[in-house]
Amino acid sequence: MLSNLLEYHWVEDVDDALILLSRPDIKTVPLAGGTYLLGQNDEDESIQAVVDLRDLGLAYISEDQRGIRIGSMTTLQSMAEAPLLKSFLGGLLAQAAQYSAPSPLIRNAATLGGTLALGASAQADLLTALAVVDAEVVLRSGQKTQVDLRGGTPERPGLALSGVTYKGKQERRLPYHRLSLERRPQELIIEVQIAPPGRGWGTALERVGRSAVDTALLTAAALVEVENGRYRSVRLALGGVNMEPQRLPTIERRLEGQPVQDLRLLAAAVQAGLTDFRPPADFRASQGYRRVCGANLAYRALEEAANIARWRDITSSEGRA
Repeated sequence: MLSNLLEYHWVEDVDDALILLSRPDIKTVPLAGGTYLLGQNDEDESIQAVVDLRDLGLAYISEDQRGIRIGSMTTLQSMAEAPLLKSFLGGLLAQAAQYSAPSPLIRNAATLGGTLALGASAQADLLTALAVVDAEVVLRSGQKTQVDLRGGTPERPGLALSGVTYKGKQERRLPYHRLSLERRPQELIIEVQIAPPGRGWGTALERVGRSAVDTALLTAAALVEVENGRYRSVRLALGGVNMEPQRLPTIERRLEGQPVQDLRLLAAAVQAGLTDFRPPADFRASQGYRRVCGANLAYRALEEAANIARWRDITSSEGRA
């Protein structure tokens, strides 16, 4: 409950939203789906104003020559049901969006932008999937500048224009893995862009929870590219409840260039690459349990993704021949 809320703004222009969010005199936050914000105890936070973003035209899923573009106000349910995402990257993003909330009521409200802004607090499988697809996040910031154009001097009078407002904006792109570290206050998440993979690719998403629809205690996402029976590119991430997704570069580097069919090599790479994996412990599961699960999930995700990538590489090679 936002007990200190004084203002509610419904805007239809991104620049207007940015000006409201940049006000220094009143604490203002964006309102996306509201699934997290409206459930918070706000006695300490003192949020005084919210800016409703639902009419900014940022709910879309499209494709162009650079890949997939997903607007920040796109709901998780829309992502789970979108035919474009079901076919893109083997449905990895659609599947992750489906798992990210147990109820369609929540998925119909929760948005991509809100999930990204919350980070680990979102407890979403989608964040782990985004960590392996090299997603790029488009951010926009704005400012309101007040100037006082005085009316000259008694000898040379002029027209006094006080309180003139200028709108300014700046747009930039950040790799998803740097978003939580480099996102500035009052920056608005506009969209996510994802480039298409290479020729022989495969994806996989593995998770473990207390039930099939429960928040994941741990999630593994993998994107593998294979060329001529060898790993050309490997991307692997582990995430879960109250946990920022972690890419595992040691495993990725050990596998790249190696033969796909060597499962002993895969097991050894996973075992060696998880020595520094330190997931959080909470009332749901201990750190030791998550580390053991992490090894199993990572192996299964990589094996499945590699098998799919190998099949695609073989069929595409036959087509070229």
